[in-house]
Amino acid sequence: MLRAGRLLLILTTALAVVLSSAGSAVAEESLTVSEFKVDYDTLCRIRDQWIEQQLQKRPEGGWAPIEFHPTDQQLAAMGLPPAEVLASRRYDVPTLVTRSGRAVRLSPDEFQAAALPLPALATYGGAGCLGIRPGAWLLLISGNSIGWCSLAHVYGSPGSYNISTAGHCGKNGDTATVIAAFGNRGDLAGPVLLDFGTFTNSHDGGLGNDWALIDIHPAYQSLVSPTMCFWGGPRGMYTKTGGIATVNWNNGSVTINPDPFLAQAVVHYGHGVGVGTGGTPRAGTSIHWGNSHFMFFGAISPGDSGSGANTLTGDSVGSNMEAAGIMTHLYIDPLMRQGFGIMGGTRATAVSGTLANGQIVPYPVPISGLP
Repeated sequence: MLRAGRLLLILTTALAVVLSSAGSAVAEESLTVSEFKVDYDTLCRIRDQWIEQQLQKRPEGGWAPIEFHPTDQQLAAMGLPPAEVLASRRYDVPTLVTRSGRAVRLSPDEFQAAALPLPALATYGGAGCLGIRPGAWLLLISGNSIGWCSLAHVYGSPGSYNISTAGHCGKNGDTATVIAAFGNRGDLAGPVLLDFGTFTNSHDGGLGNDWALIDIHPAYQSLVSPTMCFWGGPRGMYTKTGGIATVNWNNGSVTINPDPFLAQAVVHYGHGVGVGTGGTPRAGTSIHWGNSHFMFFGAISPGDSGSGANTLTGDSVGSNMEAAGIMTHLYIDPLMRQGFGIMGGTRATAVSGTLANGQIVPYPVPISGLP
C-alpha cells in the first residue's frame, strides 16, 4: 500500500524515475508530472454536443441528471484511451496510461515529492489546489462505460473520511477513480489514474434524493482536504427553506419572500466540460430552498454533476460558506446553448453523515492555525 506522504501531485515537478515494464528495466529518464489539461476548444465542442443531445432527448424540457458518458471519440479528443482499454484494469496504485493503452504502474519512489514542504495529495482540484476535496475530477469506470463527475463535500473525521457526490454517478460497490495527474516521459505520456475509494450509501432517487458517499481507502485518508478550492469552506450547513419569490398564476401576482438570507449567492467548484474544466470557480443565484433540494441559476456543464456548492453568506450573520448541497440536475431548456441554465441538487442536510468543516481561507494547502 502507498503511504500518503509519498504521493506527488504538483505542477511541473520533475522526478527522476526508473520505469519497469513486465519485469524488465527501462533506462533512467525524467518523468514530468503536472495537471491533466485538455484543449479548451475541444472541451467546448464536447459540451455543445452534449447539450444538443439533451435537447433532442427532452424537447419538452424538464429536469434531467447532469450525466456525461464520453464516447470513445470524445475520450480520444481529450487524450484518453478508449473505454474498453480504461476498463481493462484497475488502478490500485497511481498508473500512467498512454493513448495506446499501455499502462505503467508508478512506485512510491517514482511518485515521491522532491524537497517541497507540501503535503502529498492524490488528485488535482484546480490550479494549485491539491487533494481529494470538493470539486476534484471523478471518473467512474464500470464495464465499458466511462462516467465523468466531480466530488462534493467531505464527511466524517480525520482517518475515517468519506466524500460525497451524486448518487447517479455510481452505485453501491462501484470503484471511484481520479485523474491524479498528467505524466510525460518521451514515448510514455498520458493521464495518471488512481482508484481511491468505494461507493457506499448511494441514492439515485431524482432531484432532492440523489447523493452518495465514497469510502476513501485507508491508504489515502491523509490526502483528504475538506476545504473547497478558491471559495473556502464549507463551515456548517445552510438550513433555511423557502422560495425567493412565489408566483400566483391565477392573478399574475408575485410575492417576494422578505427573508434576505434566502436570496443567497451559490458558489461552487467543479470539473464541467468547457465551463469549468481544469477546476473553475463559479457563482449562481439561488431560486428555491426545499427541504431536500435546492435550485439556482448560473453556468454549468456536464461533468459538474456531483460537485459541491456552498452559500456565500449563510443563514445568519457571520455564517459564511455554509454547505448548500450536491449539484445533480439541470433543467433542459434552449438557454443551455448560451452556457446558462437552472440547476438543482440535493441539500447537504439530506446526506447521512457528519459534515467535515473546511477552512474559511481559500488556500491550496491547509495552514495550521487558520479558521
